[in-house]
Amino acid sequence: MVNNFCGYTTSGPNKVQIVQGIGGEIHKMLFERNGVSSLKSYTFNPEILKMVLDGMAAEANVKLLYYTQVVDSIVEKNVIKGVFIENKGGRQAILAKRVLDCSGDGDVCASAGVPFELGDGKGGFLACDMVFHVVNVGPNFNPSTVNPAATEAMKSGEYKITRPQAIIQNIMIPGVFWVNWAGVPRSVNGIDPYDLTQASIDGRKVVKELRRFLRDKIAGMENAEVVDTAPKIGLRETRRVMGGHLLTGEEVLAGTKFKDGIGACAWPVEIVDPVKGRKFVFLKDGDFYTIPYRCLVPKKVENLLMAGRFVSCNHEAQASARVMGPAVVMGQAIGAAAALSIKRGVSPRDLDVSFLQQELVKTGAFLG
Repeated sequence: MVNNFCGYTTSGPNKVQIVQGIGGEIHKMLFERNGVSSLKSYTFNPEILKMVLDGMAAEANVKLLYYTQVVDSIVEKNVIKGVFIENKGGRQAILAKRVLDCSGDGDVCASAGVPFELGDGKGGFLACDMVFHVVNVGPNFNPSTVNPAATEAMKSGEYKITRPQAIIQNIMIPGVFWVNWAGVPRSVNGIDPYDLTQASIDGRKVVKELRRFLRDKIAGMENAEVVDTAPKIGLRETRRVMGGHLLTGEEVLAGTKFKDGIGACAWPVEIVDPVKGRKFVFLKDGDFYTIPYRCLVPKKVENLLMAGRFVSCNHEAQASARVMGPAVVMGQAIGAAAALSIKRGVSPRDLDVSFLQQELVKTGAFLG
């Protein structure tokens, strides 16, 4: 898990939090439980976040079903009726008036027959990383010393470092840091299970080398030890599912405010190349764009909605809209849209967006 709520604020010296509503509630509850250091901090303790989310789901009477995977969609005449799931109880069908795909990869949409594109459309994908935690970090550790030392180490060839740009952050526990640095130095197809498996193996090899480098070269890391690696390789991009509007990088950087906007995002276009590393293209300080509801309504299939990094956008826009802040915004929007469309007796595609926007504002969302 990325231990930072990317995309919660605008850029520049006078940051403003633009993820409100449910996203704001999560952040506030983390602060109350010492899961973030302040209401202006977005690096969190992942274990506290898990408990916060469990509690929110229970309070809302959500019936959770962990240890379960969606394996197929049930579609009749271009209308989704439900999904097949599989778990220790075997294969089962869940029928529903509305189905919301928040899988990260558009798995439900793809199985339902919604058209999609992969990666950059040329066989390439944004980089993937094996994130990890280190413990026993000394109080004299300064994260700003890592990147210059890593750049020199890459030049010398003494260490097999795949990317010089390290992100190392404390997670509210003394001596414990989250590290987002172990990049797999090739494009990984995140919907190919063999490629995913090899990427996980390769990622752990990179972690081993980074541990050696940190202990050898960085003050405060002399006794650092890797305490865990992520259970899955961290993907940034797989499918991009086609919807009623294709959000573009140009619209993102122009700070476009759409009439059917359901929330705001100001994260830069962050292209993370597997070999060249990170490149940020920022919006103007203080600016943001809004996410069109149409991007959350898939083509072809009725009663299906989507939220997360795979929604309808091109490669450049996806590099901004893929992070946690906008994902929370989109999730709240499609949950409300599902309920409203049922209540009003219309398909999500035909829902009057003004009713949705009113409902979101009532629950504290920021629409711009």
